[in-house]
Amino acid sequence: MWDDGAVLTGAREGQLLLRTCRTCQQVCHPPLPMCPHCQSLDWDQRPASGRARLHSWLVSIRPDQQGDAPRIVIVADLEEGVRFVSNLVDAPIASLREGMALELCFRCEGETMLPQFRPAEARS
Repeated sequence: MWDDGAVLTGAREGQLLLRTCRTCQQVCHPPLPMCPHCQSLDWDQRPASGRARLHSWLVSIRPDQQGDAPRIVIVADLEEGVRFVSNLVDAPIASLREGMALELCFRCEGETMLPQFRPAEARS
């Protein structure tokens, strides 16, 4: 079962919340009913550091939104040891490279605040 409620709640507060097992302290993302490390059903949440590395990406062009700029959809390797699917903003497509440092940011899409990433200035 997919549970993105914590991600959306955290984003409204400027945090990326990750599901963490209370028994073994491992992060589980995407959220699962049972901890894949120790099989516990006891969960908590903790904020992510906001630091990540670019794992992969694709450029999404929607045919029904011809005038819109392409969107860069990414898989980010979070510092916490899990991968997170999001959008990359403030980055020219030609500048992307596997392993580049990213930092968390938040953008409003319609009425929903979403966690997104941008290139990290101070890290390489």
